[in-house]
Amino acid sequence: MKEIAIIDIEASGLHFDSYPIEVAVLVRGECKSWLIKPEPKWQYWCETAESLHGIKRSLLEEEGLPVLEVTQQLNDFLSESDTVLYSDAHRWDEDWIDTLYFAAKMERRFYIDSIYDLIDDDKKQAFDSQKALLAESGRFQHHRAADDVLMINEAFLHATKIL
Repeated sequence: MKEIAIIDIEASGLHFDSYPIEVAVLVRGECKSWLIKPEPKWQYWCETAESLHGIKRSLLEEEGLPVLEVTQQLNDFLSESDTVLYSDAHRWDEDWIDTLYFAAKMERRFYIDSIYDLIDDDKKQAFDSQKALLAESGRFQHHRAADDVLMINEAFLHATKIL
């Protein structure tokens, strides 16, 4: 199996009014992430989600990049060969990416697919188990997008026996 491109997004919560607050991609062995400054209309904030990812809304206001800048940098970072990014929660991540690109009035140049579509049925449990072990290992800051893409990648390589 060839190396795959991976995406992960942290959000303001798991609600229909939630929005992306951090996005990371792992492409060609390089990981890049962006904190996203909330748009004025983006008001929903879940304290439980904050307790998981540890990102305060005030941090996003101070250090986050505007949605247009994030989408431009993300599009620039991806080459034409990176048109499919894989996610372990592709329905959520695709919805949040659509929210981001809609707010920026930018065209998304990539697709998001489920990483589970690349894993044989008999190896999906190994992927989930390895990801859980990595999350508990202390090597990664779980629920931060950059660490999550690295964790997903390592679990994928382990489950598909590349590692």
